[in-house]
This record gives sequence, structure tokens and C-alpha cells, in this order.
Amino acid sequence: MVSIAHGLMTAVTLVCWGMSLYKLRDLARDRDNRPLRALCLALIAITISMTLQPLAAKIDELLGIPDITRLLSNCLSLVCATAAQAFLLFMTSADVSTRRRVRRRTIALALTVAVMIMMFVVTLLDGSRSDPRVRVTEYDGGPSHPPFQFAYLAYLLAYLAYLGWSLTQVVVLANRYAAIAHRPLLRFGLRMITVGSLWGLAYVAARLVAIVLANRSSDWALITDAVVVLAFSTSILLVLIGSTIPSWGPRVGLDRLWAGAAAVRDYYRLYPLWTRIHAVLPEIALLPPPSGVRGALSIARDASLRRVRITVEILDGYATLRPWMSASVAAHAHDAAQEGGLLGDQQTAMVEAAVIGAALASRLDGTPPSGEAAEAVALPLGPSRDSAAGDLDAADQVTWLAQVARAIESPMAAQIITRATSETSSLDTQPSER
Repeated sequence: MVSIAHGLMTAVTLVCWGMSLYKLRDLARDRDNRPLRALCLALIAITISMTLQPLAAKIDELLGIPDITRLLSNCLSLVCATAAQAFLLFMTSADVSTRRRVRRRTIALALTVAVMIMMFVVTLLDGSRSDPRVRVTEYDGGPSHPPFQFAYLAYLLAYLAYLGWSLTQVVVLANRYAAIAHRPLLRFGLRMITVGSLWGLAYVAARLVAIVLANRSSDWALITDAVVVLAFSTSILLVLIGSTIPSWGPRVGLDRLWAGAAAVRDYYRLYPLWTRIHAVLPEIALLPPPSGVRGALSIARDASLRRVRITVEILDGYATLRPWMSASVAAHAHDAAQEGGLLGDQQTAMVEAAVIGAALASRLDGTPPSGEAAEAVALPLGPSRDSAAGDLDAADQVTWLAQVARAIESPMAAQIITRATSETSSLDTQPSER
């Protein structure tokens, strides 16, 4: 396990060099790009940090300072974490407030590095450590004399505390930016940064466990060493890919692949609603519905066209069902959805699903068109009741109809439709007062 983890670390180091040089080329073309400058700093810092680690023994011997490579590597890791925060902050804004936030993080980094350097200098005064380099039993156990042990522990805790806080900030910032990002690859990259940062937090946790279990046994030392290296390497790899995939992804066709996969997903999300409408109104289908393996392959091959077609056919079904739509069913569905605890768009989607489901049931039963059709609200309702069908662009329309398709498949929708249609039927059969 240890050899695999260290092999992964070597591979990640090579990838780091490739990605760093790739982004430096972009920076040479756009030197005033603040997010790109921060990203390049993060990549260069972590690349040098990982490159130094296998060369630690020779560098320490060359400089004549035991463990100096560890100090340099740890400090560069903190620089990377700070630059990553700056990258995410500058991606959303470059105003005075953002620059102030970046400045505060830079000051915190400088203070942490200063503490680490002071504690490192103190540990050098302990002459009892014959080999103070990065072996887990000594690296986490530290010096043998109490004053130096305290300094060594302060060094580690300062490093891990700042790194843990920084990674937590990266998770928050990446998630916040992913929620508003429109480019699929950018959104995917930010999600990868989030997952990579969580692996980084696992690295911090593993290091803390290693400190607690220091000098317990050689087996525990080997296990914690492997976990630390594995978590650190995985974290760097995921963050590295996530931060650079928006730029190199389109060049290898990932954007087209992603768009095709999204179209296939949308088609199958809309399919339940289309199936219900097609069962009652088969004339909406421009072509026979695909089936079997060949059908699945044709959907994958022409996913974008299939998505457009199924959306148009659903809306054609809406238009055909208009005379059977009832305002009273919509009101009943609204009350039932509210009683069921649905709010906002979920409630609106449930109302639309109930109106469509009731109209389909009425049409299937041969019920005459409703006298309330003129009073019924126009469908689709959209993400808010203030949005008419014409206000929705194609992407929003697909997203909304997929939400309706999910609602119409729910047990709550079945209950609302059954109750609404039965009550409507009972009202229609009651003798009128003379």
C-alpha cells in the first residue's frame, strides 16, 4: 500500500508539472488576469512542494540544515491553499472588497509561516535527534526533550490548522461559485475542487491521527504514512484537474461529450411526462417512439434533436389538452400540495402535474371539455407563477418540464389527481338547483 501511495504521488507530481507549464503559457498571453495569476501561483507552489519531497535527503544535506525541505514543502502547500482561495474569490469579483479579503488571507498566511519558521528554528536546537527527517515515527513524534517537543507540536498544529481552515474555505467558495456557474465544464471543475479539498481535509485528519499515534508501533506508522500520502496525492490530483479542465476540456472534446450526455439525461427525465401524454394523444409523436437497443442508440446519437422533439411534443400535448384543463383542479391541487408540505417550485410543479394528469384522465374517459378551460392558468407555469411559457428559454423549459415529469410520477400527484377528478366529477353530476 505504501509503494502504491508513493507511486501515485510521483505520478501526480508529473501531472502537476504538465498543468503548471500549460497554465503558465496561458498567463503569458493574459498577464493582467487576476484569477489566472492566482491559479498559476497555486499550481507552481504545489508542484515545487511535491517535487522537493523525494529530494529531501539530498537537499537537507546540501544546505546542511536538517528538515529544511519539510519546512519549505509545508510552506509552499500553505501558499497553494491561499492562492486557491484567491483564485475562487477573483473568479466571482475583483472589486475592493474581494481584494481586501485576499489581503487578509495573505496576512494570515504570513503570520502562520512566521510561527512555523520560529518553531522550526527552536527544534533545530535539539541535538538528540539523529535523523529528524520525514519518517512518520519521528516526523510526528518530534524531538525527545519537552521544550523542543512543544515547539515541534506547535509547528505541526499551526501548519495543519491553517491548511484545514483554508481547505474549508475552498470548499465553501467552490460550492458557492458552482451554484451560479453556467458553463458545464466549469461547474464540473468546481465540484472536483470541492471533492479534492475534502480529500485534503482527510489528509489533515490523518496527520492529526498520526500525531496521536506517534511511536505506538511500526505498523501504525506505516498505515498512517500510507493514508497521509494517499489522501494528499488524491487531493492534489482532483484539485489540479478541476481547476484546469475548463480550459483544456473543450480542446479534447469534453464539452461536446458533456452536452451530449446532458441531452440524453434530459430526454429520459422528460420521458415519463411524454409517455403519459402519448398514451392518450398518440398523434403528438412526429415519429414512432424509439424502443430496444437500436432506439437507445438512436437517442444517444441524436440526443440534442431528440430532446428538442420530445419537448415540442409535450407542449403540443399541453395545447391539445387545454380544453380539459380545470381551474378548480388547479386550486384543489394547490391546497393539497400546500398541505403536503410542498413549497415554491415544487408546489407549482405539483399543481401543473395535477392539472395535466386530470386533463389526461378526462380526455381518456371521454369527458366533454371543461367549462373552466378559459379560466384555467396557461401551462407550463414555469419556475414561478410570474413566468409565462413564452418567458422561458429552451434550457429553462426543459428543466421545468423535467420537474413536472418527476412530480407527476409521485404518489402525491396520483392522490391529488384521483381526488380532484372524483370531486370534479361529483360536482358535474349533481343536479342543478332550480
